[in-house]
Amino acid sequence: MLEQGRLGTRQLTTLTFMMVVGDMMLIYPSVITSYAKQDSWICALVGVPLGMALLAMILKLCSMHPDKNLVQIARSILGFWPGTLLSCFYLYFFIIGASTHTREVGDFMTSQIYQYTPARIIILMFVITIGWGVFHGLETIGRSSELLMPIVILFIIVLAFCLLPQVDTSHLEPVSDTGIVSILQGTLVSIIYPIGEVIPIMMLLPYTAKQAHQTRDILVAAGFGNLLLATLVTISLLVLGAFLTEHNIYVSFVLSQKISIAGFFERIEAVMASSWLISTYFKAIVYLYAFVVGCAELFKLKQYRMLILPASMLVFGLANLVAPSLTFIVITIVPYWVDWDATISIILPGMLLLIHMFKMRWKASRYSG
Repeated sequence: MLEQGRLGTRQLTTLTFMMVVGDMMLIYPSVITSYAKQDSWICALVGVPLGMALLAMILKLCSMHPDKNLVQIARSILGFWPGTLLSCFYLYFFIIGASTHTREVGDFMTSQIYQYTPARIIILMFVITIGWGVFHGLETIGRSSELLMPIVILFIIVLAFCLLPQVDTSHLEPVSDTGIVSILQGTLVSIIYPIGEVIPIMMLLPYTAKQAHQTRDILVAAGFGNLLLATLVTISLLVLGAFLTEHNIYVSFVLSQKISIAGFFERIEAVMASSWLISTYFKAIVYLYAFVVGCAELFKLKQYRMLILPASMLVFGLANLVAPSLTFIVITIVPYWVDWDATISIILPGMLLLIHMFKMRWKASRYSG
């Protein structure tokens, strides 16, 4: 097999959690509030069980082909050439996803912390770290995520707890006044952005040790991550209100700047930035790993490490070219990314699942006849 290392169930669940939280920890409240306004907290909460249902569908597809990754599943169900075309579409999504997450890191660091540092320097440093992580293999990635995940969880809990004195429930009024269409759009965002972007897990499952309750643990990890994001949305609305939440791109960073307890515990935004960098790092590294392993599988290579350097260089180039500015990303890319995520995580896996079930029933009826 391409990957000699093995993930345990616990490491796979931590990686799933990191992919759910990922870059969403910083930008998710702003994105969902742009659709559902003051009712975005309702959409975020409704999206938790619906997102788990979506992930259950993806895991169901993988369970029908337990020892195959996404490229192998597509070729097995659709045939060699149609499966190859679909795999290329997914690989394109993985490399663009890794590049976009890298660009988000560059834009955030240069606009909020290192204003006089060129974005390309930050991007280069980030690309080197994710490339180095992929080079050391899947098992190392999983163990590192297991070690660092408590930091991300602890920060989100501390952030929510320390902002309780600044909560104003009037910011949630009037409830259900945004219209059913806006609420449905916000609910779709709450499913697609956190859970839909976990699709690279299909490239990890074949290299995971089979253990009891694996599917349950993955679903719980994804649901917990989505619940923490819903908590961030609710706290953002209660403290800032819908208007400021919608128009602040980095809402969690702004919230961390507002923490001030007894004039002693304050200015923890650097901790917030570190937590976000950790979660985004693991999301980007999984996307890059999925792209590299997918390419190796596509071309029947014996090992994937020879592809890490060119793939990392490609991520660096695309991260600088994916958008001319941060404003372009927010105004132009974000609205259409929902459609792309919906296609990648709902339509295409659902199509593969239906085709596989139809083929199985057809074969069963053929043999019985």
